Amino acid sequence: MLTIEPGLLIWTIITFVILLAVLGKLAWKPLLGALEQRETTIRESLEKAEQARLEAEQLMSQNQQILAEANRQANRILAQAQEEGQRLRDSLAEQARQDSLRLREETRQELERERQLAVQELKRTASDLALAATERLLSTVVSSDDHRRLVDEFLDRFPDGLDG
Repeated sequence: MLTIEPGLLIWTIITFVILLAVLGKLAWKPLLGALEQRETTIRESLEKAEQARLEAEQLMSQNQQILAEANRQANRILAQAQEEGQRLRDSLAEQARQDSLRLREETRQELERERQLAVQELKRTASDLALAATERLLSTVVSSDDHRRLVDEFLDRFPDGLDG
């Protein structure tokens, strides 16, 4: 069946050792170099991937900070716009109030002028009526200037009650 032949075994071992020496000289170093280069390439790729991940995290953090700042600015601008709107509303309300007071005062002054004109007209009319009545009653020769002077003197003492 199976038998071990010593000569064949020695030649097989010698051939194996020679093959190992030749392969070690010719193929083993390039194979190890290629494996080391592959290992280096894989390590560098992993380091680059980790670095890219860290940069992505930093960029994401910066983007979140920028977004938060933009939100703060938007809120600040909105608050300023609301304050400005409130100031404008208050200013317009104050302006309307001032205009209303001014218009009320102008109206009051105009009414006072009209009342004074009406009182003067009433005095003049009363004076004319008094002159006419006096002239008819007395039928005397008193000049109209004298009549007017007498009535004006009388009315100057009388209208104090009418002015108020």
